[in-house]
Amino acid sequence: MRIIGSLFLALAATIVGLLGVLMIGLAGVHWDGGLVVAQLSDSNDTERALGIAMGVGGLLGWVGLSCAAAYAGLGGQRPSRASCIAVWTILGLGVAIIASATTFVLFFSIRH
Repeated sequence: MRIIGSLFLALAATIVGLLGVLMIGLAGVHWDGGLVVAQLSDSNDTERALGIAMGVGGLLGWVGLSCAAAYAGLGGQRPSRASCIAVWTILGLGVAIIASATTFVLFFSIRH
């Protein structure tokens, strides 16, 4: 039961993290020798700041839910070897997905 709860928490964490990365990308943040916020013609500073804040909040939510998934899956008296492998595998996949999405958004997004 702990493993199923941990898997659902990790799935929710990945979805929240992807939404956070999406918001950062939509706010116009990209990498150009440093983090740069693009000046988009159809938005103002308040909208960009809100998008960046929502993106950072989504990434913080991803970290929090991932920690909760690790705690749920690895908690208890003595977690079995199989449950440890399952929890670390699903968390590793979540990290790989979020890292790939963040890299894509920051380095390969279309700049206006």
